[in-house]
Amino acid sequence: MNTGNVAVQTALATLLLFSFVLICSAGAPALPCEFYGTVTIDGSPAPVGTILSAKINEAERGRYTLEEAGMYGGPGTFDQRLKVVAEEGDLSDGSAQITFWIDGQKAWQETAFKPGVSMKLDLSIGGDAPAVTNIAPPETSAKSAPVPETTDNDQPVDFAVINEPEVINEPVISDLPPQLPEMENPVPVRETSEDVLIADFIGEPASGVVPLTVTFTDLSTGGPDALAWDFGDGTTDMVANPVHQYMLPGTYTVRLTVSNLYSSATQLKEGYIFVSDPGTLHADFVAEPVSGKPPLKVQFTDRSSGNPTMYAWTFGDGTGDMVANPSHTYTSPGKYTVNLTVADETGISSTESKKELIRVEGPVTPVPTLTPIPVPAVPQTFVGTVEIYGKPIQSGGTVEARIPGYDISGQFNPIKTAKGVFGKMGTFSPKLQVQGVPAETDIEFWVADEMNRMVRAYILQDDGSYLWTVPYQPGKETHLRLVALKNPPSDIPPIPVTPVPTGCAGIPSIPMSIQGDVRITDGTEYLDEGGTCHNCQPNIRIGGMIEARVEGYDVSGPENPFTMINPGYFGSGNSSWADKLTIQGRCLPENANVTFWVKDDGWPRYTQAWILKEAIDDNETISILGETREIPYEGGISRTVHLWAGPLPTVPPTPTPTPAPSAWDPQYFYGKAEFNGYPLRAGDRVMATREGIDLSNPTNPISVLKFGEFGDLAGKEMLAVDVPYESIEQRDPISFWIKPQDFEYWYKAEVKNPLSSADWSYTYPFTPGSITNLDLRSDDRSDFMYFYDIVEKISNVILPDDYSGW
Repeated sequence: MNTGNVAVQTALATLLLFSFVLICSAGAPALPCEFYGTVTIDGSPAPVGTILSAKINEAERGRYTLEEAGMYGGPGTFDQRLKVVAEEGDLSDGSAQITFWIDGQKAWQETAFKPGVSMKLDLSIGGDAPAVTNIAPPETSAKSAPVPETTDNDQPVDFAVINEPEVINEPVISDLPPQLPEMENPVPVRETSEDVLIADFIGEPASGVVPLTVTFTDLSTGGPDALAWDFGDGTTDMVANPVHQYMLPGTYTVRLTVSNLYSSATQLKEGYIFVSDPGTLHADFVAEPVSGKPPLKVQFTDRSSGNPTMYAWTFGDGTGDMVANPSHTYTSPGKYTVNLTVADETGISSTESKKELIRVEGPVTPVPTLTPIPVPAVPQTFVGTVEIYGKPIQSGGTVEARIPGYDISGQFNPIKTAKGVFGKMGTFSPKLQVQGVPAETDIEFWVADEMNRMVRAYILQDDGSYLWTVPYQPGKETHLRLVALKNPPSDIPPIPVTPVPTGCAGIPSIPMSIQGDVRITDGTEYLDEGGTCHNCQPNIRIGGMIEARVEGYDVSGPENPFTMINPGYFGSGNSSWADKLTIQGRCLPENANVTFWVKDDGWPRYTQAWILKEAIDDNETISILGETREIPYEGGISRTVHLWAGPLPTVPPTPTPTPAPSAWDPQYFYGKAEFNGYPLRAGDRVMATREGIDLSNPTNPISVLKFGEFGDLAGKEMLAVDVPYESIEQRDPISFWIKPQDFEYWYKAEVKNPLSSADWSYTYPFTPGSITNLDLRSDDRSDFMYFYDIVEKISNVILPDDYSGW
């Protein structure tokens, strides 16, 4: 054998192997599978525009729109195909079955998901079932190329197989022979695709305030040899389970790429890590205890950051609360998910959900045996027109069919609208679909668009009359005229009375109608000594909602909950129920306790309302004579209620006179501060002044020690205003100044109490003996002075020997 040729050929083989490793480690997504073939409907080619979809576990994982009648995709390198991409959880049990759908109807054929497979699969619906419907895909096999071994007489002999990727041999050095040398360590052969490389990971915790330390754990399968992490903040790592610290607020996308000799895979989790500033609103809470036997009393403690002013808890058992640190008792065994939504005075909100946080021990309630009701599999389809409050529904609006007690949502329910219409006539056109319920079940319709929230719609008949519902008729295509009305028409049929089932004969289910007004407390309300309520006029906004509840009964209906169409007041008309909150329910007994819950426009949750006993005189003066949380259900009557959401008003206490002191107790200030839109840095200074008064003391002025904050509440090192009693009055205005360390001037600051709804101002009232949280802000366009000007004009401080840099 020619040793020179052997050396050159060995180099070429090494280059080939190195190139292969580079290609495999370049980072590619998890392998999909692809399909192409023919599409027939009742034996005829499917038309152009037909939509194919592939599903795994009823979730869509691929879609293709026919561009050629009767054909989808092709076997060519650049042909488009129906690509099926499995998501996290689809392959949790090791395999997954793919079903195929043609314009929303299930095709005869289905097959197992095999990563990396591209196969021809003819799809069909209608007609007789084909002989084979469950198609087994071919086993994935690597593309191979023979590698010749050179003998003493230079005759090539096959000896090994090199797997993916397929190598295209092109000349590199013109005088090299085409043979490759024998290799001592040939590329390993991958026999099967059973251990496909799949990247996966978790990070804990996934949210918090800066600095946030997150522990990442690799959960990849398929035998990865190398890992590459990208934490989304410009930093990376290559260990299996890194610990990373995020130093700035923001939302971060995390990427993990894993690879071995055969392939590589990437897992990308967008917006996976949320890091907030300590002052940014972020919901969080703890609970104690989290497990035990019923009755289990749990204390929930708010740990939110960012000065929340409103709280909405849901405890997972159908109840909730609106206080910061509620306690709740669980009476039934089970696992309960707890949610907390907080909001600040600007309307910004944040939600934290802890799945199955509370576990109440006890025997599992047996599921009763039910007699199955035959449910047709053929859908009923709907098309038609929609008007909302006299105007055609906007393009991109929503039409949804609902049946109380059934989940009938699906690929074509709800459905989007064009302007004024929904659905389209034609065998294969998209339509609103309902199926999976017994025949003749009543269907109701709800509509919404960009300008209008979801509301119940009437069905307008050809003779001008209206219906609330239509019966489910499987296999039928129905044209509807849906109309949402602000005020019911004069000939509207009565609300259907819930029939009394066997076992509750003689117990009425007649509607009870409610009208009245709602006051949402804003903290300005108070009572005088005579019981007159000031600042107590109804104020709930248009779009707010009122819901009546009876514990243990479903009393929801077309007018419960009720959406406000006027500010402050609800209920009108001469009818006993028209445009009023209406209460009725199956087997609802007389005198059952009715409670009321309100949600102003923009609120995330309902809160329970007080029911006030009011007296209003000729001057529209409101007097509160008493309050309660509930009223009795009385079928067939109409009643007026006055609802109050929030703390009840009280008589302000009369201040107790105190002897004049020789000196005021100091007022201390702390909080956040910024200059030119950026938080103050350590070394910047903050000062409080009052014209003509010496306010100097060891902590006025004060230096910033913590980024973005002045004063230390925990360490009791705060900006102090400490003056003799006779030199200043309560409520006298105090001014504040900021001096960044790189500037020669002091700049006058605006101030705002973050716990108050008051706007920014240039002074804050002197309140002796208090500790006050203030936000300060200024910029280089604000009023400014040299320090000696402040000394001369404001007499704020006694100068030290060296005040350079002040």
